[in-house]
Amino acid sequence: MRAVLDTRANVSIITLPVVKKLRLTMGMSDGSKIIAVDQTKKNVIGIVRDASLSIQDARVAINLLVIEASEDNLLLGTDWIDRYQADLSFHKKELRF
Repeated sequence: MRAVLDTRANVSIITLPVVKKLRLTMGMSDGSKIIAVDQTKKNVIGIVRDASLSIQDARVAINLLVIEASEDNLLLGTDWIDRYQADLSFHKKELRF
């Protein structure tokens, strides 16, 4: 599964089909909502805490908000970028953290 780095997203998101495929443990939602790219409001149906994310040789933890959607998506938002003080170079096509 590939993750997409989304610098316009404030939070990191995973869709329910991916949670099921990866057999992740989902905790209860806090009742929050997000605004999707298409400007629709989506209910957060759960939270995956400290999911293990592998990037080349590094393994890091990430909290993911779970939403219902028919497609497979894993978006890394600015919360992840800030937590790991990641630097993204579009010119070099490089991510450092």
